[in-house]
Amino acid sequence: MAKTIKTAQKKKRKSSKLPWLFWLVGVALVAILWSLYQSKWFITQTVTIQGVSRLTPDQVLAIAGAPTGEPLISQDLSGINQRLIAMPEVKSVLVERGWPTTLLITITERIPVAVAATAGGFNLIDDEGKNSGVVGAPPAGLLVIAAQPDSPAMTSAISIIAAIPTEWQVTGLAATTQDSVIANLASGAVIVFGSGDFAQKKVEVASALLKQNYLSINVSAPDAPSAK
Repeated sequence: MAKTIKTAQKKKRKSSKLPWLFWLVGVALVAILWSLYQSKWFITQTVTIQGVSRLTPDQVLAIAGAPTGEPLISQDLSGINQRLIAMPEVKSVLVERGWPTTLLITITERIPVAVAATAGGFNLIDDEGKNSGVVGAPPAGLLVIAAQPDSPAMTSAISIIAAIPTEWQVTGLAATTQDSVIANLASGAVIVFGSGDFAQKKVEVASALLKQNYLSINVSAPDAPSAK
């Protein structure tokens, strides 16, 4: 009986401590939140931009909308990400809080590998077939592809151009659909690739036929090519 009473007393003492524990935790949370939102030690002082070469840090800052002088915890990371990813030059964005006072923005840019002529100018196209900006004239060294940016046709065209060796000297590449990629070479040869599937195999088969001086080659079905 005495043991039962002692056990009950211990439980009572423990339970009497719980309200104080909850109170202390609540005070600590309030203090932490006050520090994060009100203390000068956690105010955004700098915004660091990393990974840009095509864009300038000022261009990124203008679109990011991440003001300094505000609590770092209040920065809208998702909103900043959405605004930056909408830029054609941007492939991916990572926005992080660099405690205590820095906002870190890391940009992965789209690197142009070709150009598409459109009504608005010349669209720079990256290795995924995506529009990555507009320029007034095609940059030197980039092939102008006759295909719609951000389309399956452009994706197929980019797959083919990535597999073609530089010694072929491609003068034109066109695709009205994803299954109609055609390349024109400086030698006068015309190669029908069809889709961008099995691009490397198609290029290997076409290379063998080019060595036989064929000028009209169809490797849309690489296991059953035709040439004349």
